[in-house]
Amino acid sequence: MGDNRLLDTTQVINGIAVLLSFFVGYKYALKKHDVNQDTASARSTNQGTGDATTSSEGFFASFSNNYKMVLVVRNDLKMGKGKIGAQCGHGAVGAYQKAIQRNPRLVRAWENTGCAKIALRVESEAEMMVIKRAADAHNLTTCLIRDAGRTQIEPNSKTVLAIGPATVEDIDKVTGHLKLL
Repeated sequence: MGDNRLLDTTQVINGIAVLLSFFVGYKYALKKHDVNQDTASARSTNQGTGDATTSSEGFFASFSNNYKMVLVVRNDLKMGKGKIGAQCGHGAVGAYQKAIQRNPRLVRAWENTGCAKIALRVESEAEMMVIKRAADAHNLTTCLIRDAGRTQIEPNSKTVLAIGPATVEDIDKVTGHLKLL
């Protein structure tokens, strides 16, 4: 009689574990599906085609997408490491705040893939502004940082341009030619 109770308890525990695993997996799959739907719509908007992907394509594509944010830093200002770090911090926070308003699901996808941030360099303000215009033309989130001028550089100097978060492919169309900082 004691063996039957032990068997019943084990079966109940195993059943609960199976159900719990199912619900966790189901919630994860729904989250991934939502993330990819936003990414697919952003791509359609960026390309201006209006083509829609099928739901199964969208669902499986979300597992292979990589996301990043880039921080384009002006090398000609000769900022110290601490100054560069602070300016990049301002850029990352600003771009994140804008992106969370524009496309929260894309931000979640970036968060779910590690919040990659890459620092790149340009040699002039003019070069930075060319990159900004290209990013804007590709409908990417941008945040241009201007320094207050209290420490190392002149007030109102454009120091960092943050782009993203977005898919690696979309950002590389604009910044793929730049070198690491």
